[in-house]
Amino acid sequence: MEPRKNLLLLVVVLPWLAACNTTATRGEAALNELVALLPGSYDNIAQARAAPDHSSLRLAIALVQAPLVGDHVYYVQEMAADDPRRVLSQRLYVLNSVPDSESSAMTQLDFAEPTRWRNGHENRDLFRSLLMQDLRVRTGCDLLWKKSESEEGFTATNNAQQCRTNSRETGETLKVEQRMELDADGLSIFDQRRDAAGAVVSGNESDPWYRFSRRAETSF
Repeated sequence: MEPRKNLLLLVVVLPWLAACNTTATRGEAALNELVALLPGSYDNIAQARAAPDHSSLRLAIALVQAPLVGDHVYYVQEMAADDPRRVLSQRLYVLNSVPDSESSAMTQLDFAEPTRWRNGHENRDLFRSLLMQDLRVRTGCDLLWKKSESEEGFTATNNAQQCRTNSRETGETLKVEQRMELDADGLSIFDQRRDAAGAVVSGNESDPWYRFSRRAETSF
């Protein structure tokens, strides 16, 4: 290749490489910030007092070591706020960076045997033995996290056209729409399910958001 053509190629390629490196660096920085911000103990007691149609809940999110699942894995347990022994749900969140992007993807996984992992936030070494056959992936239900417009937190959305689940009562396929908002003060979760006709079958229709405040006495 002639020297002039070599020079032109460098003029075109070098800015592109610099832009890619900048995006990757920002994406990694955003992921690291999200990884540090997400864990904690939360409750929506204040919301439930003001709006009795929302259940009063406590949410524990703990970073755990599960080498066969990923580098950034969280155990998530939802409990009744007035009785932590009454466990309502358990799952895992797995965070990964999105290549060539400043966003992070969060995969959600359910347990094949939930009772085996109960109160895992109090025994995080338990997950070192976790295998993929112990989990059920929510296919198509990843949430995409990005910095909020204020740059003080993060927001996440899923693709409601791809995320599906089956109704426990009827077996009908439901469309799942999920959103999250996270900052230093708390975590808000929107989870609404609709049938084929578009009618809401799960999730408060007038105010679908559960607004959890971060508790100061987190022990994990």
